[in-house]
Amino acid sequence: MQTGLSAWIYAMSRALDESGVASADLLRSIGMDPARLGDINYRYSQEQVTNLWIAAVEATQDELFGLKVARHVRPSTFHVVGYAMSCSATLRRALERFAHSARLVSDSAVVEFRPVGDAYRLEMDLNTGGREPIYQTIDTMLAGVFLLCEWIRGGRVTPLEVCFRHHRPIDASLYTEAFHGTVKFDQPVNAITFSAADLDTPVPSANEELAMMLDEMTSRYLALRFSGRFSRKVREALVVQLGGGEPTKTETARLLAMTERTLLRRLQEENTTFQEVLDHLREEKAYDHLRQADLTIDAIAVKLGFSTSSTFSRAFTRWTGQRPSDWRESQRRLGEPEAERAA
Repeated sequence: MQTGLSAWIYAMSRALDESGVASADLLRSIGMDPARLGDINYRYSQEQVTNLWIAAVEATQDELFGLKVARHVRPSTFHVVGYAMSCSATLRRALERFAHSARLVSDSAVVEFRPVGDAYRLEMDLNTGGREPIYQTIDTMLAGVFLLCEWIRGGRVTPLEVCFRHHRPIDASLYTEAFHGTVKFDQPVNAITFSAADLDTPVPSANEELAMMLDEMTSRYLALRFSGRFSRKVREALVVQLGGGEPTKTETARLLAMTERTLLRRLQEENTTFQEVLDHLREEKAYDHLRQADLTIDAIAVKLGFSTSSTFSRAFTRWTGQRPSDWRESQRRLGEPEAERAA
């Protein structure tokens, strides 16, 4: 079952109350317990979340309600991922972290962050199992991440382009105000395009050492998130294969006594992929292995099922923004007494 963190529902409740709609009453009317809003780890089902969006837009009669919810988004709305983003050295690292771990925030989130020419584009959508997402949800996601970027930077960020798949609302002025420029509608994707210069400007309050510790927490939360699902069985089948070369879909399906097609279909039902499960498993194990000083990078690559250490290094850099050797050195320095580091 797909779910989303209660922190996003808390942002919705604040916006509802601000609009004059009693949020607690509205939540109860569709079977959601408002008492769970204060529990950062609690998750509502995607069906409940979708029903709440429908009820909220109807109750407020406000087609711009999603942008108003975004004003209540905080780092805590993104759980530990938001705090790691807030400590990032640059906005590019913050958005890389978000794209890598967005599934912790919502099982339905589909996020891609990639270079496009000399710029970078953040694409976002929701996979709600065939049910068309309420467009105000997308508004909140895109605007919420954008406002968090400005909060991290401590100042204005001007995107090169902002696109939405949904139709242009009657009044688009709030979109222009939120994103500081023209916003396009009826586009193929929901996306924000940033200049490389904007994203690579150093963040004055950054603390990458702390962000790296939070990355590891995120990895463990994701592992726990998948612990009771089919993805967990896939992880267990992958663990058996690690150390014996690159794990494969064919061997994983054989270990689970099913066809490869069934394997991929069941993962798709959980809004994940074979590669995503494998990547999160490898990342989680990589942190533990890198703390063992007697293991070389080559040996760790073999333990994780990579063909070469350079392949492992590229994957680890994609996950964390650092090479394995640099991450290991930073962890070693964190463990040194302050006097030794000063020397």
